[in-house]
Amino acid sequence: MVNPKSNVISRKERLLLPTDNIDSDGLAAFYSYMSHHEINPSAHLTLIYHVFVPNVGRGYCHVTGIFTAPKSWVYVFIWVTRVSSGEHPTQLMINNAVYGVTFLRANNGDDGSVSGNVVAKVTKGDSVFVRVHSTYPGDGYIYSSEHGRPSFSGWFYIEIQEV
Repeated sequence: MVNPKSNVISRKERLLLPTDNIDSDGLAAFYSYMSHHEINPSAHLTLIYHVFVPNVGRGYCHVTGIFTAPKSWVYVFIWVTRVSSGEHPTQLMINNAVYGVTFLRANNGDDGSVSGNVVAKVTKGDSVFVRVHSTYPGDGYIYSSEHGRPSFSGWFYIEIQEV
């Protein structure tokens, strides 16, 4: 699908890529977001981003909030947390290990967003998810609206071979 001379996917080819929850020639990519608030979540709570747009490779489960790696490779994960009138730390987990942490404080009726990203070697079958920090749950809302949504996305790096 990639033009080896330019390393670019054409618009026509991009539009033909599956955008729903189906296999795609060994690729894995997803983008998901929350469409409602999470009010005062507890420590250790796995955040569930229940709306997903693409789920190429069937790795992300919108019921559990967990991405299961369909193959061993180097993956990129990005998560965004939006907080209103409170503070929340979040952790990106691979299996039981913390790979990334974010923290945001929004006081006096303010709101704001923080993002984290992780590049990691992930083994087929590993579970990747975002949770509220294990020892400090924070307080207030993890906020979602049409002006900004908490999200979780991931994909793996594909090496382009010259032909």
